[in-house]
Formats: sequence, structure tokens, C-alpha cells
Amino acid sequence: MESSDRTNQMGVGRPIRAERDRSTAASVLAHPLRVRILEVLNQRDMSPIEFCRDGFAPESMEVSHVAYHFRELAEYGALAVIERNSRRGSVEHVYRGLGRAYFSDLQWSELDHEERMRLSKTVVQGLMARVEGALLGGTFESRANRHLTWIAMRLDEQGWSEMTTALSATFGEIEQIRADAEARLERDGEEGIPSTCGILGFPSPAGTQLTPPPEE
Repeated sequence: MESSDRTNQMGVGRPIRAERDRSTAASVLAHPLRVRILEVLNQRDMSPIEFCRDGFAPESMEVSHVAYHFRELAEYGALAVIERNSRRGSVEHVYRGLGRAYFSDLQWSELDHEERMRLSKTVVQGLMARVEGALLGGTFESRANRHLTWIAMRLDEQGWSEMTTALSATFGEIEQIRADAEARLERDGEEGIPSTCGILGFPSPAGTQLTPPPEE
């Protein structure tokens, strides 16, 4: 998980590096909802009530349970309270994202298969929702230099290792581009271009067609 470089309007100091490092622990992000919370709150300030009302949490989940995950992420420096609003005798806390869901290779390997499956499903669903939103909203093709490529291939162990290493290096470069751009936008007071970058590399089932059939 890396710092999102978003400012804290209440003046609460950012977590020190050691605290941010704790937030990368697999146990902190092992629940898929926490990955979803970080994804959403790095784009928009929100309270647990708003998170539920806007359909980001499972319908069957109580607000109190969602609020618990918000508090846990805040405890580890991934979220910060930026507003406290009185609501009918109680206080509604509005949070801002300060970190991004990210696992190192070692942390990912420490999770069991079922945990990795749940988290991967959450991340992929979030990415596909953004793709669909851009297609339906007409922004996907609003710039001629948008990027969309994928390739099916057969790899040996060396090829697999080389591919994953290249993808990790690309992720590092994109993260630096993001951080630099956010700093410039904050400095210049500009809104910026809402953008999404997805990087995938995964084993396919045996017998998967190398070339998918064309759509009818």
C-alpha cells in the first residue's frame, strides 16, 4: 500500500513511515471489503453510511460492520477522518483515503489460496466495473491515445518469471507517474483527467483458445 498524497483537511498528521508500513501487512487487507473501501475512498471522501447508501457495500452488511472496517483502516494509517458531522444525536465521520491496496510478493504468498481468491475477485470486479462505466459513459474512446492490448501465450518457467518481473516494474513506473501527477495537480489547483490503468498477468485454464472467437 502506498501513500496517495491526498491532503488532510483537519490537519491531522499523516502516519509516519513505520505506521504506513504496518498497513501493508496482509492481515490488514485480508478482508475484500477493505480493498474496496480503499479503492473508493482514494477517489472520494465518504462516511461508512454513504459507502453503504451508494451501494459499495454488500446489501446484507450492517453499517456498523462497515464502520468497523473503516476504523481499522484508519488505525493503520490508510484512512483519515476529515470531518465530524452531528447527525440526530450521533456523529458521522467522513474519511479520506491515504493509502492504496497493495501487497508485496511476500505478503501475497503468506495468504492462503481462499484469501487470495476472494481478494483477486474483488480487485477484478472493481476493474471491470470501471471499464464498463467508461464504455457506457463514452469516455473509453474519448482520447485516441488510450491503450488497450492483451495477448494469449504459452510460457515456460523462465518466460513466466520474466513476464511477472516486467509487470511489477511497469507497476512501479505507473505509481511514480501517479504520484508526480497528483503533486502537480495539487500545486496548480487543477482537476486532472480521471484515469484507470489495469495490469494483469495470470495462468489460463488448459485448453483455453489462443484466439477468442469473434463476436456475432
